Amino acid sequence: MQWGWAFAFVLAFILFAAHYLIAENSDTLYMAQSRSLFYNSDVHFKECMQLPGGFLSFISGFLTQFFYIPALGAAILIALWVALALITKKAFCIRSLLMPLTLVVPFMLLISVIDLGYWLYYLKFVGYFFTPTLGLLFVVSWAALRLPKKGLWTLLLALTYPLFGIYSLLSMAITGIQGIKGKNGNDEKIHSVQGKWYLMNVALPFILAVVTPILWLRTYSELAFENAWTAGFPMFAAEEATSWILSMPFVIAIVWLFILALPKPTKWTALVADRLNNRRLPLFCSIILFVLLAFITHKANFDNYNYHAEMRMYKAAEEFDWDRILLESSKLPGDATRQMVILKNIALFHKGTAGNQFFHYNNMGEKPYVRDSLKVHMVQTAAPLLYMFHGKVNFSTRWCIENSVELGYSYNNLRILTLCALVNEEYKLARKYLDILSNTLFQRKWAEHYLPATTQTSMLNERNIRKYYPELANIVELQRHMGSVLDGDNGIPEMYLINYFSNSMNKDSKYFQEMTLVYALVQKDIQLFWPRFIQYAYLNNDKTMPIHYQEAAYLYGKLEPQSMDTSRMPFDQQQIVARYERFNQTAQSLLNSGLDTPKIGEAMKAAYGDTFWWFYFFCRDITSY
Repeated sequence: MQWGWAFAFVLAFILFAAHYLIAENSDTLYMAQSRSLFYNSDVHFKECMQLPGGFLSFISGFLTQFFYIPALGAAILIALWVALALITKKAFCIRSLLMPLTLVVPFMLLISVIDLGYWLYYLKFVGYFFTPTLGLLFVVSWAALRLPKKGLWTLLLALTYPLFGIYSLLSMAITGIQGIKGKNGNDEKIHSVQGKWYLMNVALPFILAVVTPILWLRTYSELAFENAWTAGFPMFAAEEATSWILSMPFVIAIVWLFILALPKPTKWTALVADRLNNRRLPLFCSIILFVLLAFITHKANFDNYNYHAEMRMYKAAEEFDWDRILLESSKLPGDATRQMVILKNIALFHKGTAGNQFFHYNNMGEKPYVRDSLKVHMVQTAAPLLYMFHGKVNFSTRWCIENSVELGYSYNNLRILTLCALVNEEYKLARKYLDILSNTLFQRKWAEHYLPATTQTSMLNERNIRKYYPELANIVELQRHMGSVLDGDNGIPEMYLINYFSNSMNKDSKYFQEMTLVYALVQKDIQLFWPRFIQYAYLNNDKTMPIHYQEAAYLYGKLEPQSMDTSRMPFDQQQIVARYERFNQTAQSLLNSGLDTPKIGEAMKAAYGDTFWWFYFFCRDITSY
């Protein structure tokens, strides 16, 4: 019967973890693998082994790949957590009714996955999502071994330090704690056991835990002395912020294992044993503990809507799925982040619907939500992709390289670098990146799609590109018309793109010229607008002028009649002339009623939020990051 309760607790944990990993955070898992890199080579293995615990990082990098299919990666992670709980039960002789005691560590590891937030983009820890799990699995597996003279066996653990780092040291410490129990696993002789075996079982493991990193230190040129005892432990430090809160689940997990390993005082043992004979009390306590752990995990989940929507939109952009981006934009419950606004812009440009739909979506924009002092910058989260889709492939390459130097190469960066190299006609370089991706588990198909272009270069010329690689056609067109100049963006990609395109003109590319017109609208600059509007009209004289461009021309003609005579322009009578009069009358009425500008904007958003007029008057204080 007790095993039945143990099974019930484990099953409840599996379902709970599956919900939070797959249903709530599948996009986080996918992004985690996208920003990691594992390829089967001696070079990669040697790179991982440059620090203690490198073997764990290598294996963890391999397992992280499976987040490409989030449900598969989550299943592997949950299976490891269940194994961790069962081995913990065996190692510390925990009764089945008290199974939640073994689930404290898996719950903490689950929290470490789902509470990351934007730190996901700043992790320098290779294999973060699996390393602590594998490391602690090693610790409890060692604790579960019933070796004679186990203290002496800790000498073997000193040899595993390069493989497991801090987890070898934790295994030594737990061995020392277990040795306190005495030869027969009880505490009756704590004060009487003397001699070399007691010293070997208790003192030697603790001494080795202190000394081992010093003995290995000279073999690691990149390891600082103060970090030798924490190698393999996740730390959260960025250029402008440090977070200790995110390390707490790991601290709690380690402390909890130490508590489980501690000997129980004799006087209390009998008393507790009597109480435990009554199954209601331990069962009640177990249920309370499980519920408490589930509640804490639920509260720790980083469930900010924009955070997850950003990642879904980013993935859709990687897959050139513009409809999915626009669908995400249309479902937003509030303001978008600036990154989401730019991704929406890119989707509209590629679909050719910016002129009629640009202001149908949220353009307000807000900074990413964070729980601590982390400063999120778009150059780390999405700049390479955004620059690439704007044809600024040299900027894209620059930020890919800088981010890779700082945080390590990833599948995401290698894919972007590949496309930029192809657009720049650097075919040997593209082949180099594709060879790496071809040796990975889930990127091989993507690499095979672009490999032919590195040898049959005519596939990317103006005549053939829409046949073989239509997804790259607009990028190539922009790049061909803007050249390869690399100036400075001051680390704020959105403002650079807006300023660059709104101050550009192009008479040969309709696509380029429309982007200059749209960004001139974003600038709300009348003098920038008119030359780009006229050039657009000239290039598209066979088409009806899109609604948003009519809205801007009509409004600017009203605001500054001297800048352009719009009296003879064929504005749409219903959608432009009549609707603007209603817009103006409503605004004046609300203003006369005493409302301030923000409240007027809110009151008019439902009826006119899809117009350039509403954007011009009420979309203010946009902050790029």
